[in-house]
Amino acid sequence: MTDDVAAGDRPARRRTLAFGPAVPRDTATGAAPRSAGISATGPLTWGQEYMRTLMEEMSPQNDPLNERFSLTLRAGLTEDEVLDALADLLDSYEALRTTYTVTPEGPAQQVWESGRLDVEVLDATATTAAETTSRAMDALGGREFDIAGEWPLRLALVTVDGAPRHIAFVLCHLAADFAGIVSILYHLQVLASRPPDPGHVPPSRYRMLDEAAWERSPAGVRAGTRAVAHHERTYSAMPRTMLFRPVADVERPRYRYLTFNSWALAMALPALAARYRTSPATVLWAGFAAVTGFVADLPHAFLALTVGNRTKPRLSGAVGMFNQDAPAWVDLTDASIGDVVRRATPVVFQAGRFGAYPPADLVAARQRVEHRRGIVLDLSCSLNFRETAAPLGPVHEMPTAAELARAEARTRWGWVDGTDNSTSSYFVFADSRPKRLTLSMTIDSALLPPDEAVGRLRAMERVLCASVTEDFGVADIGARTGLAPDARDADWCLTESGWAHVPGVADLVRRAAGTPQAAVLPVPSAAGTRLVAHLDGARGGLDPSRLHEACLAALPALPQVRTVLAPAEYVVHAGAPARLTDPAAWQALPVLGRGTGRTDAAQRPQAAVSRAS
Repeated sequence: MTDDVAAGDRPARRRTLAFGPAVPRDTATGAAPRSAGISATGPLTWGQEYMRTLMEEMSPQNDPLNERFSLTLRAGLTEDEVLDALADLLDSYEALRTTYTVTPEGPAQQVWESGRLDVEVLDATATTAAETTSRAMDALGGREFDIAGEWPLRLALVTVDGAPRHIAFVLCHLAADFAGIVSILYHLQVLASRPPDPGHVPPSRYRMLDEAAWERSPAGVRAGTRAVAHHERTYSAMPRTMLFRPVADVERPRYRYLTFNSWALAMALPALAARYRTSPATVLWAGFAAVTGFVADLPHAFLALTVGNRTKPRLSGAVGMFNQDAPAWVDLTDASIGDVVRRATPVVFQAGRFGAYPPADLVAARQRVEHRRGIVLDLSCSLNFRETAAPLGPVHEMPTAAELARAEARTRWGWVDGTDNSTSSYFVFADSRPKRLTLSMTIDSALLPPDEAVGRLRAMERVLCASVTEDFGVADIGARTGLAPDARDADWCLTESGWAHVPGVADLVRRAAGTPQAAVLPVPSAAGTRLVAHLDGARGGLDPSRLHEACLAALPALPQVRTVLAPAEYVVHAGAPARLTDPAAWQALPVLGRGTGRTDAAQRPQAAVSRAS
């Protein structure tokens, strides 16, 4: 099933594997056509829509989304045997022979019946084979995929003395998620130097087109509607950001990658999960929420959760893209760390339950909430807990404080090459092993300096480890870790959506109104401080609805978007006082008009939403 292809003056040879029914060579040129034809076309799944949007947001530098992995091969294999197995892999899973296009009905996927894929063959020595494989993944993964004109898989075969030793894979994230990669490697176990981890669900040949059809069925539409409604309630209650800071000027690369290896967390997470009858992922989510909420000095915390969406039997072993981020928030009011874990349990459960949703519908829901609350939601803080088939070990007895302290002393971290293109403020991948938890964190150094990122991870580790032997309050995190809440002066006030810099809000209103004669004044209320804008409308033309739309339109482009918001109310007066910050002087002026500017003001969010909603 393979052909040799001349590599010219390239240092690597090239082989071509053919998959599907026999693909005839082009008799005029001798070239191997890429494909013999499209077998099926249909709409994208929700997971594919989600990833396609993310790729578009990061284009033309979305290569950080490419998934890189490798397989070490057992001895005694020939090149033809390896390539035959890879051809069978593409035969078996439509997602690996799918391209993507745009039709009059919208984005679509095209499944090809058969085709050819070039594989680079790189010769190495026994001592350089692993490094050669790593370099091959970097070279293949260093550019974005042409999703319309290229297969979603790139391959290189590394040989030693002519014998295959490693396969380097680079996979377009549209084709599969982490669980899909595990299924790919399981499918290739006949080639592997060691057997797969026990307990893995065997891969299935479930078709993405079948999932797209289910999502558009009456049952799928109902499920999507329920999910969007749940997330809209979350949007209505969560803080608008966890980083109330302007974007700073920093050195390149702006986005940094931190690797944090913790043996202590591998002990603490299952211990706390057993105590509170929850999952290690929930404990980790709660620890991040508690620490970030403490630093932000908020009564609640937000952290999106990457959901695998594979609880349905038909999806458990499928090769495809199902991951989607689900918003989640937790109440920290008067809470101990144990309380946060208990409160987080239904939050994480509900996020997972509603993790699959139609992305366009959720965008519309988010926009409704942003208009109603007068904010831009910052959804760029996320956790992806990727548990392997050999997860964190069971708890036979609780670790002692001394054991945890010794494990904490082993913690190691380091920085690797970064990028100038990401959509995350901070994104944490947690990869569990029986005795070690590895956290891979992407940070936006313009919002979260590297030293502070390390400090937060160390604090989270300290908090969760200390909680194994003694429960204590979120308010005591500073005493336990040395962290301090972000400092703010009298120009800041706490609103129902989080902290707001009042002079910055006033500047926003003046720009939106086109007049310097405006002020924003805090007004206490049961739901939190309300910011009320007072403006000189003597020249006419100022309307609360138009003012609100102008504020919302200006917000996204502001470097200080995380520090400001649109006022809760607009009051237009017949003139302005000499001292703009004098509330009594404004109140003495005649009022020409007032209102929230919201088209659905009657549906303003309540102060809180049930944690189990």
